[in-house]
Amino acid sequence: MNTTDDDSSSSRLLDTVKGSFYLLDFLISSIFTILITHTVWRDSVLKKEVRYFLLCHHLVCLTLFFGLGTIFNLIRAFQLNAPVLVCWIIFAVQIMFGKAVLLTLVLMALNTCIAICWPLKYLRLAHSLKFKLTACLWIIALLDPVVSLLYESIQMGQQYIVKLDPTCPTTLSSTFSRIFGIIFIIILVILIVGSYIIIFREGKRAGHFTKSNHQAKRTILIHGLQLALHIIPTVMTIWIGGKPDYFTLDLTSFIIFSLGQCLSPVVHGLRSSELRQKFNERHSCCGALDRYGPENFQNGHSM
Repeated sequence: MNTTDDDSSSSRLLDTVKGSFYLLDFLISSIFTILITHTVWRDSVLKKEVRYFLLCHHLVCLTLFFGLGTIFNLIRAFQLNAPVLVCWIIFAVQIMFGKAVLLTLVLMALNTCIAICWPLKYLRLAHSLKFKLTACLWIIALLDPVVSLLYESIQMGQQYIVKLDPTCPTTLSSTFSRIFGIIFIIILVILIVGSYIIIFREGKRAGHFTKSNHQAKRTILIHGLQLALHIIPTVMTIWIGGKPDYFTLDLTSFIIFSLGQCLSPVVHGLRSSELRQKFNERHSCCGALDRYGPENFQNGHSM
């Protein structure tokens, strides 16, 4: 009995911490998302560029991911006794936005890769495929959560999914869901890393990674680090599956993930001098953002 009580206390503490961090992330991300999207969509030049369209999409998805994470974890922390199906739906929608965040990072990397390696074909390809690829992104993002939701519903039965459960379970409890999620992440990582490798090789071949454009190397390293802070904790969370035995590991991986994602607006957006300049012109109180460094690539195609 004591072991059960300890597990319950640990779970509530973890959910409370997660809910608090998600709320903080949501507030920070909301501020950056509103300011950056306002800057992009008010500027006729920035609005036409695919990379800024993808950046805004990334930030909106990230903000909604944090918002749903706040709701889900606070339901668990306060043990609001919600129906299992409601918990599954909230969690599934959060996972959908989380996958959309990752898929957008893939498109951002591919966009930069095409812009640098095939500049003559870039404009035609990027603008003709922009909305088609975005539609495909959402279909793929919906696939895993919907499949997991249906699978769990069939496995557990109607009586289970409509009952009230203060623990508010997720659809990550099955081995099928965890394996599916890890395979999905591995495929996306391969695409992103492959794009970085192609960019690096093209830079060396064309002489872009010389002293005059040393910032490009640093950009790839920073993006790689930020991606690691996104991917590794996510894989750890999927693998752990909410087991109380891994409380410390689960909490540590979540905090790393949370702090890493707070940097996303800066890493993928405000390190671009073009966007930062427009941002500072429209939001004079944010002039201090100039310290985040020069343009990532001289040709203007930052990730």
